[in-house]
Amino acid sequence: MSFCIYDSDIVVCNSNHLITYNIDNNLVSTIALPHMECNKGVNKDNNIDVESYHMIISTTFSNDGKYFLVCTNRKQLCLYERKSKRLISNRILPRAASKVIFSPNNDIIVADKAGDAYLFSTTNPIENGALLLGHLSMLLDILVTEDGKYILTTDRDEKIRVSMFPHSYNIVSYCLGHSKFVTNICELPHKKKILISSGGDGTFMLWNYEFGRELLTVNFSEKIAKYNIDKFNQILKTNHYEEYVNVLPVKHLKATALNKLSSLLVISFYSSNILLVYIIDETMESHLTSTWIETIIMEDEPLDCFLKNHQMWVLTNAGVNVYILKNNHFVLDSITNNTLKELNEVWMSLNNNTLRQNLFPILYKRKYDNVQQYLERKKSRLSNTLE
Repeated sequence: MSFCIYDSDIVVCNSNHLITYNIDNNLVSTIALPHMECNKGVNKDNNIDVESYHMIISTTFSNDGKYFLVCTNRKQLCLYERKSKRLISNRILPRAASKVIFSPNNDIIVADKAGDAYLFSTTNPIENGALLLGHLSMLLDILVTEDGKYILTTDRDEKIRVSMFPHSYNIVSYCLGHSKFVTNICELPHKKKILISSGGDGTFMLWNYEFGRELLTVNFSEKIAKYNIDKFNQILKTNHYEEYVNVLPVKHLKATALNKLSSLLVISFYSSNILLVYIIDETMESHLTSTWIETIIMEDEPLDCFLKNHQMWVLTNAGVNVYILKNNHFVLDSITNNTLKELNEVWMSLNNNTLRQNLFPILYKRKYDNVQQYLERKKSRLSNTLE
């Protein structure tokens, strides 16, 4: 599940509903996702019933706060006006999305599981999407830089591609260094010309993305207890996947500026209740250093997290909790949390332990045992022949 924040407005999503909340006036409202206009071709994903794990893929506000969007794993893309909460468009995408963001001028960019990225107009909701670029493998994250010059895309095959925007056929560079899929990228908040990336190899990396040059690699695998790895591998085995991992895949990588020379970084993981917190510092010689400051163990797996003004907002099945950074450690922000009681009550009434985002069909290979079925069919044919 997902949530997003703009100024005093919060949008929290579960499988079928949006909860909007304004902190200033303590106003909560609930919006049911609109009916899908067409379900054709949205039945199966890797032989798994999509309906069984219907979830929100992306929720985000536009940069100016005029719009917010919601995209589900059933190819549904809904665009709303923030202030009026009016539904502007209810699209059915041609392919399932892996990430959806706004462009600097409020158009919508969709990265899909076929490896393509499309640009959709917000002013003309019935217009088809325009192809921006394509990869040979599934896209996992997408970013338009703050200056609007570049579009960065990551895929399942360890690549980060830097292209011009919107003329994305012009490739500027590749950032190559990860040994597994790359699930998250973001600009370093205090120095936007630097990119942060992370995924499935137990590291986060900092890049001069215009030249594809690696600046710093930080290995965080030793910060994760072995029982977390064992638990994840057991889940893979139970669901008949071939992979055996030594590190947890990164679910979210969030960053916020602390000052002009340092940024705060928070990392969450799939099937885990831990958060790793780092500070990235820039020396006077423009060298970058990384310092681990703490590991936060939550009561439940974080569904999403958001950093804002030295605060960390975390969504779990119990609702939204806010932490504030004091002396380089996060502590519960009791004042803000007290104002969120009504929001969390509505969330709990609608949530009903909604399913977490399922990464397995996207990144891991499933094992199929066809031998037993073959033997049964052969036995049946022999029986029919003898008769």
